[in-house]
Amino acid sequence: MVALNFNEQVLVGNIFNGQNLNGSTFFKTSLTDVQFVNTFLRGTNFIESVWLNVNASGAVFAANASFTTADLSLAQLQNVNFSGANLRGANLFKVSTSNVNFSNANLTDAILTEANLGGEQSERPIFTGANLTRANLSLANLKAADLTGATLTNANLSGATLEAVILQDVVATGADFRNTNFTDIFLLNVNFNRANFEGLSISDVNSSIPEGVPLTTLPTDFNLSFRGADLSNLVADDVNFAGADFRSLPNAITELDGASFVASTLSGADFRGVAAQNVSFEGADLTGANFEGANLAGASLKGADLTNADLTGVDLTGADLTEAILIGAQLDDAILNGANLSKANLTNALLADGADANTIGANLTGITFVDGIANNANFTAALLINADLSKANFTGANLTGADLTGAITVDTIF
Repeated sequence: MVALNFNEQVLVGNIFNGQNLNGSTFFKTSLTDVQFVNTFLRGTNFIESVWLNVNASGAVFAANASFTTADLSLAQLQNVNFSGANLRGANLFKVSTSNVNFSNANLTDAILTEANLGGEQSERPIFTGANLTRANLSLANLKAADLTGATLTNANLSGATLEAVILQDVVATGADFRNTNFTDIFLLNVNFNRANFEGLSISDVNSSIPEGVPLTTLPTDFNLSFRGADLSNLVADDVNFAGADFRSLPNAITELDGASFVASTLSGADFRGVAAQNVSFEGADLTGANFEGANLAGASLKGADLTNADLTGVDLTGADLTEAILIGAQLDDAILNGANLSKANLTNALLADGADANTIGANLTGITFVDGIANNANFTAALLINADLSKANFTGANLTGADLTGAITVDTIF
C-alpha cells in the first residue's frame, strides 16, 4: 500500500483496522475516535499528533527491513489503548498521556525519555505485562503506574518519578534506578538482581496495600531479590523489605557499603556473606535475619531488633549495638572486637565456638557491655579480654572456658 499523508488533518472516527499504513505520516494530526487495531504503522510519523479515544491495540510500530520504527515524539495521548501493540524501539520522547493502556505491549528498546506517563491511583496508567526491556525511561513520569507482570530488564529509569507505583511479579534485573523518586511504592515478587540503586533515597515502601492489589493483609515475606545489586549509600527510610534476599551472586557482589536502613523492616532477610561496612540498621526490625559470614564492621545496629537472627561468623568489629535486642541470636565465632553493646540484650544468645577449625568462641575483646543483659547466654570459650562488663547481668549464662582477662566486672551479676 502506498504511504498516505495526513499531516495536520483532523480525523474523526476513521477506521484503519488491519490496514498497511507503513511509512505514512500523521505529523500534527488530530485523531479522535480513530481505530488502528492490528494496523501496520512501521516508520509512521506521529510527531506532535493529538490522540483522543484511540484504539491501537495490536498495532505494529516496530521496524522491519524496509521501515524504521514509528516516531510518536511529543504526541499527546488521551484515552489511548496500546494493549498488545508492538512498539519495539519506538520513539515516544516527551509524549504526554492520560488514561493510557500499554498492557502486554512490547516496548523493548523504546525511547520514553522525559515522557509524562503518570496518573493518579484512582485511574492508574496500565503497564501490566508490558515488556520494557532496555527501554529508556530516564526522567519519565510513571506516577501511580501499574507495572504488575512487567519486564524492566536493563531498563534505564534514572531520574524517573516512581511515586505510588505497583511493582508486582516484575523482573527488573540490571535496571538503573539512580536518582528516581522512589516513594510510596508497593513491591511484591520483584527481581532486582544486579539493579543499580546507588545513592538513591527510598521511603514508604510496602507500608500499605494499594487499591487494586488483591491482598487483605501485608505479607510477612515480599519475595524481593537484590542479589548482586548496587545498594551502596542507599538511604532507605521506613521501608518494608521483609524476607528480601541480598546475597551476592557468583559473579556479582551485592554492594551495601554506606547504606542506611533506619527504622526499616528487614525481618527474615538474607544477608549471608554480604559486605556491608558502615551500614546503618539503627532501629531496624531484623528478627530472624541471616547475616552468616557477613562483614558488618563499623555498622550501626543501635536499637535494632535482631531476635533469633543468625550472625554466625559475622565481623562486627567496632559496630554500635547499643540497646540492640539479640535475644536468641546466633553469634558463634562472631568477631565483635571493640563493639559497643551497652544495654544490649543477649538473653539466650549463642556466642560459643562454632564450626570453624579453632576452638575459640565469639571474640568480644574490648567490648562495652555496660548494663547489658546476658541471661542464659552461652559464652563457652568466648574471648572477653579487657571487656567492660560493668553492671551487666549474666544470670544463668554459660562462661565455661571464657577468657575474662582484664575484664571490668564492677557490679556485674554472674
